[in-house]
Amino acid sequence: MSNTKKNDDLKSSAPEWKTFLFLTVCLFPILSVALIGVYGFSVWFLQMFLMGPPGH
Repeated sequence: MSNTKKNDDLKSSAPEWKTFLFLTVCLFPILSVALIGVYGFSVWFLQMFLMGPPGH
């Protein structure tokens, strides 16, 4: 009885590990780079067309 429960736990935890690894290795780094890129582009766009270059 306890062996079946361990097997069920192992089977159910495998998709959780895959999801965790996908989130930490692929999705969050890609989202981080994308967000920083969007922020940099928006600052550049605002300086080019609306606010001008930074100065004193």
